[in-house]
Amino acid sequence: MVYPRFPPSFWSFGYIKDVGGFSAIMPPLGLAILAALVPPEFDVQIVDENVEPIDFDADCDIVALSAMAIQETRLFEIADSFRERGRLVCMGGPICNVLPERCRPHCDVLFEGEGEYTWPQFLAEWDRGEHRTHYVQLDKIDMRDSPAPRVGLLKLDQYRLGCVQTTRGCPFKCEFCDIIVTYGRKVRAKPVAHVIAELQQWADHGVDFITLADDNLIGDRAYCRTMLRAVAAWNRARAVPVSLYAEMSVDAVRDPELLELCREANITEMFLGIETPRRAGLSETAKVQNVTLDLVAAVKTIQSYGMVVVAGMIVGFDSDDADVFEDQYAFLQEAGIPIVMLGLLQAIPRTPLYERLERAGRLRSPSQGNNTLSFTNIEPTCMPYDQLVNGYRELFTRLYGFQAIGDRWLANVDTWRAVAGRKWLQKPLGRWRPFMLLQTLLILRWYVARPSRFTFFCRMLGGTLARVPAALPQTFSYLAYFIHLREYADKVVAREWTFSYALEGVDTRANRFGEGGRINMVKAEATYRAPSSSTQA
Repeated sequence: MVYPRFPPSFWSFGYIKDVGGFSAIMPPLGLAILAALVPPEFDVQIVDENVEPIDFDADCDIVALSAMAIQETRLFEIADSFRERGRLVCMGGPICNVLPERCRPHCDVLFEGEGEYTWPQFLAEWDRGEHRTHYVQLDKIDMRDSPAPRVGLLKLDQYRLGCVQTTRGCPFKCEFCDIIVTYGRKVRAKPVAHVIAELQQWADHGVDFITLADDNLIGDRAYCRTMLRAVAAWNRARAVPVSLYAEMSVDAVRDPELLELCREANITEMFLGIETPRRAGLSETAKVQNVTLDLVAAVKTIQSYGMVVVAGMIVGFDSDDADVFEDQYAFLQEAGIPIVMLGLLQAIPRTPLYERLERAGRLRSPSQGNNTLSFTNIEPTCMPYDQLVNGYRELFTRLYGFQAIGDRWLANVDTWRAVAGRKWLQKPLGRWRPFMLLQTLLILRWYVARPSRFTFFCRMLGGTLARVPAALPQTFSYLAYFIHLREYADKVVAREWTFSYALEGVDTRANRFGEGGRINMVKAEATYRAPSSSTQA
């Protein structure tokens, strides 16, 4: 099982690997889950190119590749190299759900949809000498059938985080989002006992930081409350709690009980899909859950439960004119959101946005998987393309200026003392390790190299001490984050980007970019039936 190398990206934290002591942020959870479904008579190995080299001459019968769209180029290079050596190459994962036509020429067996049923079926059929070349999981899998990952096959000391997925699906219908297309709007949940067992497994292997890899933690609020109560009891019973990261919709602000459970469970960082402060943009993209909220107040309320807020923001909606860049900046500074994943709107295949723009003839190029590059496959309406891209680039760089970062971070810290009786009790750093001393020196080395950096460094630490002294270690750890984001802004976002797409041999009869596929859970939910067996093509 092989996972391709990532190119530089917002989430790779590639500019602080030495500081962080990791080679990659997260292990390939999907492959580790599929490895747990491999029968005992098979030998299985996971090779993550992000942490170790690939042996293309390895003695194996099957090479299973999984990837996201951002890994497309490297995925195809790896697949072609193994096929040239006569290996049977299987390909699945998120990229095959949105770009199966582009993947088809590079593999012998293509998997679309969730893999918990089709992967074991393929292995049984291959063992009998009668496997197919295309497997499509049209029905949703039962989350009780998704096993705990085989973490023993991973080089865990090379990663920053562990991963646990508690649910799949999201009840909302944001026009640009591919999650509901892949997983549907009816949320499916893993039994709480399974969640606790998976958390314990990661902790037993020495992992101190775990992301709850749900696309919307609160998609099923009743389940979420039950799960978080169990996680809180498990985590607070530990001598040193595991630090948890999660993602949820902003409307969680309406549920104080749920936010308190996040606090008790030791969720220290929360990603919020805000997208834009403009109601016109929110309405346009059908993000109805955000339209009626006071977004600044909502963010500050969520932060007051001890969490660092990370926001997903987008420019390039049809209603976005040249003033949107200033509107975004003013909102983010007022809300005090320290980490901002600012992206250009991209049309992901099979989403409602893609279908609308395809009908309108406004797709200007094939899609690619990184929305934080100075590039989009959409022809904008309210400003010329170059103005949109240049405005995005300038806004990104402005957001990660030292003054702007410092203002937002200290505003976030301020919220941790804003509510009387709500003490900041998060334990964000895990167990003490000797390597932390080296991390401290490496962070210091970067900041003392220039006066502007050192001034920012002193302001961050001094401002935290004046507000919430107990949070000083948390601030110090995020100083490493900001090294990466500053470097990413200067070395990646500031660049001009062009892409070469491998369309040779791709079926472009239905779509000139070779983009499509058969998986669309939103459309399938009207006739959904409980899965009893997989559907293949």
